[in-house]
Amino acid sequence: LLVFSSLGTAAAIPPCTTTPGVVNIIPLTNATNTYCVSDYGWSDTWFVGTAPAVYDPRFDVLSGDDSPNLRFGILGGAAAGTGGSSGFGWISPIMDVGTLTPSVPTGSPWTVVTGVHPSGAGVESLVHHPLGLDMLITTTLGATGEITQHFSITNTNLTATFTDLRFADYFNFHPNGSAGANAVKGTISYSSAGGLRVTGPNDGTFIANGSMRGERVADAHGCNTPITTWDMVQTNDYVSPCPLDPFTIGPGDVAGGLAWDLAAALAPGANVGFTIYKLAEPLPTPEPATLLLAVGGLVFVVARKWSRQ
Repeated sequence: LLVFSSLGTAAAIPPCTTTPGVVNIIPLTNATNTYCVSDYGWSDTWFVGTAPAVYDPRFDVLSGDDSPNLRFGILGGAAAGTGGSSGFGWISPIMDVGTLTPSVPTGSPWTVVTGVHPSGAGVESLVHHPLGLDMLITTTLGATGEITQHFSITNTNLTATFTDLRFADYFNFHPNGSAGANAVKGTISYSSAGGLRVTGPNDGTFIANGSMRGERVADAHGCNTPITTWDMVQTNDYVSPCPLDPFTIGPGDVAGGLAWDLAAALAPGANVGFTIYKLAEPLPTPEPATLLLAVGGLVFVVARKWSRQ
């Protein structure tokens, strides 16, 4: 994998979604998952099991976004989330927002210091906000398929203290893939222990159920259609709290947002971090003994039917 250093060379490595020269995107791959991640910690491509050689929306459970957001204010200055501070709060300059393609500009002021690249057991990137915040994003893929993303935020401003930091993540998962009518088969629910969970029907198109949670219980949450949920996260106005299990929203193209308050004040040189976890849960493969029992039962039924003829 190459380390990119400028937006002029931005590209997506297959099978990740192609972007129009805006962000670098590289895949994290193991035997269970292929998860594509950009400079900004954003993703809209996730394959479960064996990934196709080139992008195919039928097998993509995340087109769809998984996108981080950071709101903050400045002590004695702009309030959190206003034009003078973090803009809309989105880190990535582009998102899908329910369109199934990365075509919606967010107005993000964050810029790339170090493009996404392999590091240790995963990938990392460093992005910068012009007011004086650095964000180091580290993404790893576990053997069981769990995606772990850690966001380390440092105040690099020599004089300003940032206030009311709220980190959020927007999650638009498609259990039955992102092609055509399959993208509208998801049902979303929320629990304080498990975070967001999106499930789909086992109708022949099912790939995996998906979940997203933080290192602790969210301070705010919302679930709705993609554009409504996107607006909730953007405005920090969670007017549609997710219903608690067993109550759900869907089926449809559904999305959820979780938000966590990180720091009331971040002084010059101070650092705060947060970790989120994502998991795709495919249908379990029958154990050999179970499969043998099922085959044996079928043979028994056929034999009895034959003996009666």
